[in-house]
Amino acid sequence: MATSEAYTATNFRVWLELQRRQEIGGDRAMNRIPLFVNEISIGTQKTVPTLPIPFGSIATGKSETLAFDMGIASKNVSLNGILLNQRVSKDTGETGNSAKDRILTPFEMAQLIHSYVDSSAAQDDQSMNKIIILIPSRIDTNFEYHTSHNPGNPSAPEGSETLDMDELPLIPFTFDNRRYDERFKRAANDFIEENTGISDLVDEVSASSFTDISEADELPGMFGFIRSFNTTFSGEQPNSVQFTLEFEVAKVLAENPINNL
Repeated sequence: MATSEAYTATNFRVWLELQRRQEIGGDRAMNRIPLFVNEISIGTQKTVPTLPIPFGSIATGKSETLAFDMGIASKNVSLNGILLNQRVSKDTGETGNSAKDRILTPFEMAQLIHSYVDSSAAQDDQSMNKIIILIPSRIDTNFEYHTSHNPGNPSAPEGSETLDMDELPLIPFTFDNRRYDERFKRAANDFIEENTGISDLVDEVSASSFTDISEADELPGMFGFIRSFNTTFSGEQPNSVQFTLEFEVAKVLAENPINNL
């Protein structure tokens, strides 16, 4: 029987995180939905308004177009994979013993995620507002090789330059830039601190976006909302459910006053 209940939280590389976790935390599995993913597609669509210059080719022999790069882009993540018998750990935070760890059938997993997508961002125990995708990494936030030694291969040299892909540290996929590439922010912070005494006024990328988090419980990721979730029940595969999921990266405005009572 297709199953995954024996998988520990560290076996997974892709999760959907419930909004409640950002309030109460927990171990790696708590308030996260683990996913078996066959394929991941990530898209970035940049919006740049353009304005053709009239009569440009009359004077120069070639036409010209002005482009206004205003820093506008849409970002989305597409997943396809399968749902199996899966272990899900949840905690509503209502009481000291409200945490529950249960094994769901693939059909229950499909129903659960569908119902969560059908909910709203005001429901902390249902809103999946964050996706986490772990990827192998050689380079840290300063564009240097990771220096942590791989405990799984004692004979491997220090640093990640020569490690095999499956031996590399894991970092979350995000749209953050490494600090090495944030010269403008560094210069702005230095200027402001020199003239006002205020340090780090302009936020720089957290080092955790490019730090090995293979064993960490708190994992950076991408915030947003699920645009669509589709499942297929097939008689040829009675012990699993195929799914596709579209996640859009965004800052979701949501506040549920009832949760504060």
